[in-house]
Amino acid sequence: MDYGRKRETAKITALIATYISPTDKTGSMKKEFLSAGIRISLIIATLLVAGCTGPAGYPVSSPGETSIVTPSPSPGATGTPGDAGSVAKANNLFAFDLYPALAVLPDTANRNLFYSPFSLSTALAITGEGANGKTADEIFSVLHLPKDPVTRRTGFAGLNARLNNASADYTLRTANALWAEKTYAFLPSFTGTARQYYSAETTNLDFSRAPEESRSTINNWVEEKTEKKIRDLLPQGSITPLTRLVITNAIYFKGTWARQFDANLTGDADFTTSSGQVIKVRMMQDRGEDAKYWYAETADLQYIELPYFQKTGKSLSMAVLLPKGNDLSPAEAALSESNLSALKQSAQHRTEEVYIPKFRVETGNTLALIQI
Repeated sequence: MDYGRKRETAKITALIATYISPTDKTGSMKKEFLSAGIRISLIIATLLVAGCTGPAGYPVSSPGETSIVTPSPSPGATGTPGDAGSVAKANNLFAFDLYPALAVLPDTANRNLFYSPFSLSTALAITGEGANGKTADEIFSVLHLPKDPVTRRTGFAGLNARLNNASADYTLRTANALWAEKTYAFLPSFTGTARQYYSAETTNLDFSRAPEESRSTINNWVEEKTEKKIRDLLPQGSITPLTRLVITNAIYFKGTWARQFDANLTGDADFTTSSGQVIKVRMMQDRGEDAKYWYAETADLQYIELPYFQKTGKSLSMAVLLPKGNDLSPAEAALSESNLSALKQSAQHRTEEVYIPKFRVETGNTLALIQI
């Protein structure tokens, strides 16, 4: 890492994902991390719900803290549609790599799994912007991101501008922030790149002398960005006097179905889990001649798109994969660019009876804790 501070021998803790190989045979990444002498945490707060919501604000500095408020990306920073497309494609590839890695972790195996690949990709990309040499190459390679820094940076700026579209009929917001130890000098080029292309504001905190107060400040930011749905994201003790930088990403979505489920039709129904257990759930349903959806199926899998309400512009949909048996393997095997593309291309707009359970998912996982 090359964050602009002279080398130290402090203990390093980097909260990153297990799908990144921490070292190669030469130990190159280990050396890069050791040269930094800092603690870096990547914090991801993700929330997807249905409905409507209002705007959110920016972090507010506590007394004695300094902060840089991030402006929206300038027109010159957003690049071309092709740049945003290349980052979107990279994020999809990363998502397909990530699922099988997360699905086998002890905390997630045989459990519901909920994650945001774009949040992880963004936070790790910002981390990569502070690295150099082989470390940077490995980070961007795992994320499938363009090697060219201009294409990569303007791609993120353009994609974030599209996602944070205030004119949409749904609410979709992403937010990034850097929280830096106030006595630790980071290169202006790093914080400037994070600000200009990733819309990541930088706030200086007193990690060294007030770690718990700093943790509270970060948690309050996450709570605000997720409309108070995610509270106390950072547990007590997660910030220590050795912490030098925390990178946070929050994503919030709230939309309304294009076809509303009639509450009067929601009732108890059988639901079969992947283990074969049958349980009772509150089942929503949509049926009738005008219940038209984009639908496709294979010998062992069903695919359907549930669109969200949008008067104008590009539509947004939730894609659902349902195995025809109790085994989830066919759905997991479909999680690739080519397979999903084939399902989407073969889908037909037709009348379908749709049954989907009401559900709520809450999860919190530390992907990896690497100590050197």
